[in-house]
Amino acid sequence: MPAKTDRIQDTELRESLVQAQASLRSGDFEDVVKRSAEAYAELLRRKPELTQGPNMIRNVLFFPNLGARLQLNSTTSAPEIIYDREKFIFSEAITYFEFTVDSLVKNGV
Repeated sequence: MPAKTDRIQDTELRESLVQAQASLRSGDFEDVVKRSAEAYAELLRRKPELTQGPNMIRNVLFFPNLGARLQLNSTTSAPEIIYDREKFIFSEAITYFEFTVDSLVKNGV
């Protein structure tokens, strides 16, 4: 069975998350969180319907809040990532990574 990252259709997002996976293995947890969070924000930019109505609760409010927060810009409604800190641990990094990969695969990006 192919790796879950192989099921991400968009080449740029897939490569970024493959790099995040490599960063996870090497212990660069900040890179994992940033790549994962930015990839998730890009998903929401490409599919704005995911931030509207009942989808907003599932796709915005359930985003992990472990040092990086997702919020919608009050003027443009564009997703933004706010980093509350610069250092992350393995469990936080893997949480962001798995959440993002699962979301990209599920939404066909």
